[in-house]
Amino acid sequence: MLSSVRLIFFDLDGTLYRSTVIREKFAEAAACTLKKFKDVPLGDARHLIQTMRQQLRLRYKDNVPYTLALQAFGIPIDFWHRENIAYFDPRDHLEKDDHLRRCLMELKRKHRLAVLTNNNATQTQRTLEALGVGDVFDEVFTYNTYKLLKPDHLFFRKAIEHCGVRPEECLIVGDRYSIDLEPAESLGMHVCEVTGPEDIYTMCNNKVKEDGT
Repeated sequence: MLSSVRLIFFDLDGTLYRSTVIREKFAEAAACTLKKFKDVPLGDARHLIQTMRQQLRLRYKDNVPYTLALQAFGIPIDFWHRENIAYFDPRDHLEKDDHLRRCLMELKRKHRLAVLTNNNATQTQRTLEALGVGDVFDEVFTYNTYKLLKPDHLFFRKAIEHCGVRPEECLIVGDRYSIDLEPAESLGMHVCEVTGPEDIYTMCNNKVKEDGT
């Protein structure tokens, strides 16, 4: 697969790292955001978000980001992003992943690398910095880039066009098929579903074996 690929897109959260603490921080930040925006008790906000995410899971057949759940309540995405930026800093909870960095640098020998995430630019940069890979990627596409969210096909198309490649020359790596991969696949991109960075380690090891290096 990788022999025909010029550009590899990576999702961020749940793909380049997995963290129970960060997941809990996002959940609590989302509840606090709904509480503030709708003026409801925090406990009610938690319940409302949980219920909405369950409903959206039926639609997408996958766990959905908190961004999409809050958007369903009419909360502006920029409002949510301001709240979660203020609520927590991923650098306080993540550690450098030297193995991930080595793998990405190996892939970078023959492929351009990019991030494509629904997260905001601030939290994305904080996360990449915490993982020790902030300088690895050739391009970073966040919600702030085009004010678009996956699974909107336009987000993928604009990123591809910006990079000057064809869909069939791209691979996207992500942990949610209906959000990260299905839209990309429908555009003709190659896709790789992962459960976390360990699968990226495996992908890199397989590439090294294929290259005979």
